[in-house]
Amino acid sequence: MRFKDKVVVITGGGSGMGLAASKLFAAEGAIVAVNDVKAETAERTVAAIRAAGGSALSIPGDVASKEVAHACVAETVKRHGRIDVLVNNAGIATIQPAETYTEWDRIIGVDLNAPFYWSQAAAAQSMIPNKAGAIVNISSLAGLVAYPGDVGYIAAKAGVLGLTRSLAVEWAKYNIRVNCVCPGFTDTQIIKEMEAIDPNRFAERRRRIPMQRAAQPEEMAKAMAFLASNDASYITGATLNVDGGQIALSSGWSPG
Repeated sequence: MRFKDKVVVITGGGSGMGLAASKLFAAEGAIVAVNDVKAETAERTVAAIRAAGGSALSIPGDVASKEVAHACVAETVKRHGRIDVLVNNAGIATIQPAETYTEWDRIIGVDLNAPFYWSQAAAAQSMIPNKAGAIVNISSLAGLVAYPGDVGYIAAKAGVLGLTRSLAVEWAKYNIRVNCVCPGFTDTQIIKEMEAIDPNRFAERRRRIPMQRAAQPEEMAKAMAFLASNDASYITGATLNVDGGQIALSSGWSPG
């Protein structure tokens, strides 16, 4: 087991890729602290992990709140002594034209501010004092290419790439590795909701995936676990595209 007795914090761990990651880390021996904005969703993940013989605790709260980030990290350290791995998974998106975009503050708060707040809290309270830790941020192909309809999400996810590189360089002296996963088109609830808003766009995006299928959340979880594990002990500041070949082809967006 790669994570036996390791303490792993996962934001947005109640659904989608976060749920898959929570279950995978627990199956590999980790004690998983599950954050979700909905307490009942976090508790449901914890219950599933425990039912499978794993160890987990719930640390619910608004991921975009600096105070919540520091409090959840403090609770985890209080109960388990340290944090070995932080996965900044929580994310939200919307579809609105830039000229009438109203979700900037909310999207930036969850998708960019939160990874910094949680990284800062985990580093200060555990990883820097212990001179050990791994942080995995979740960006998106939207951080690498642009398409119309979600300027906040695209800006935030590009920011996560810069955040990853900056923290990797600055915290290497503390033996903290910081890496990033860029998921491609993945079958999650958020994608289903956005497909319902603009089905034609998302049908085209699916069509342009070279591997001719969407990813499953479990495939993203495996990428997160790799970067968090000792198998990636000399990898920091890196971005792993898990996209079925989309970036190798193009942005996936057909103008007009």
